[in-house]
Amino acid sequence: MTNEPEKLKEMLLAALGAVRDPSTGMQVTDLPLLDNLEIDEKSVIITLTPSSNVCPLIFKLGDDMKRAAKQAAPDLPIRFIINNHRQKKEVEECLSDS
Repeated sequence: MTNEPEKLKEMLLAALGAVRDPSTGMQVTDLPLLDNLEIDEKSVIITLTPSSNVCPLIFKLGDDMKRAAKQAAPDLPIRFIINNHRQKKEVEECLSDS
């Protein structure tokens, strides 16, 4: 793992850019879905706001994003913060590393 947070963030964004929204085919980094990407010394925090508060694709999109993030930062746990979704707690628990 790199010690340079900015370089790691660039690597994470590049990895996340490979993830496509199955409904539009667009890169998730080009959609308003990805609100924030934070890196601290303990974890990667991905904040998402789905287009609908009942978006059924949030589990798949989040899982795809987690897999991509793990490739760029295999040593860091991934944590998700989900905004504006009816199943916020369930999505966060399902996607976030313990």
